[in-house]
Amino acid sequence: MSTSSLAALASLISLLLLLPIALRDPKRLRSLRRPAPKPGIERKLLGWGTLLPGVALVAMAQWPAFLVWLGVVTTAGWLLVNGLAQKPADTP
Repeated sequence: MSTSSLAALASLISLLLLLPIALRDPKRLRSLRRPAPKPGIERKLLGWGTLLPGVALVAMAQWPAFLVWLGVVTTAGWLLVNGLAQKPADTP
């Protein structure tokens, strides 16, 4: 597989595992006055699972794909959290 294919596949896997973590973030849910789930083993497994594609890229010595994966997951994760953040009400 090419570097870009490996990076895209690894990024997709990581982002799919990151999505449930972001959607059930206890701090964000509390600020929305919704019940927050208790932190458990599922959240930890999803968090560690998010890193596994990067570990696989390192194990295969695909350093360019690893760097692309790192940048994509960091940027997309930031955009995901920013998109889910509660927007302040516009005040005149």
